[in-house]
Amino acid sequence: MTSNITPISIVQDSAYWGRMAHAAISDENAFSALYNHFFPRVYQHLMSKTKDSSLADEIVSRTFFQMYRHLSDYDPEKGAFSTWLFRIARNELNMHYRSKAYTANEPFDDAFEPSAPEEETPEAQALTEERHEELRQALEKLSERDRRLIMMTYWLDMKSEEIAQALDMKPNTVRVTLKRARDELRKYLGKD
Repeated sequence: MTSNITPISIVQDSAYWGRMAHAAISDENAFSALYNHFFPRVYQHLMSKTKDSSLADEIVSRTFFQMYRHLSDYDPEKGAFSTWLFRIARNELNMHYRSKAYTANEPFDDAFEPSAPEEETPEAQALTEERHEELRQALEKLSERDRRLIMMTYWLDMKSEEIAQALDMKPNTVRVTLKRARDELRKYLGKD
């Protein structure tokens, strides 16, 4: 005989996870439930963005650490817990790439792993490095917001809707601002 009762794990909606997040502030079991449910989803999302398991491990750890530290800041009136958590993950990933991109001790091409084939001649590799340096210098001339939009679009491969959600912007504003930022970048690169 089959039951018409749906298991609770299937009917857990965003309101359920919002309540669970509130309970997790002081309840270790609630925190474990959040962690067990969302860890594989956040990890899979980060793997799709990075294609690097060690980086995904690092970012997912930082994401859940930040979640733990800021659980009391979560407001279910402003959105679903999953949206809040994935925004933390995106911010952690963005901070990772931003720190790599702008570390003075680290060359630009090391931070973004240019895809030049190893068999290229030294002259071609030097030319590629020169182009990356020009791009880095041009990016530094953009505003912080424009730089972030360019990096999220091209390095993190995020769609305008994802960027809008992460930065609390409207998708159309992201698209318009990104077009303007690309035009500025072309100007700085001398490609009008």
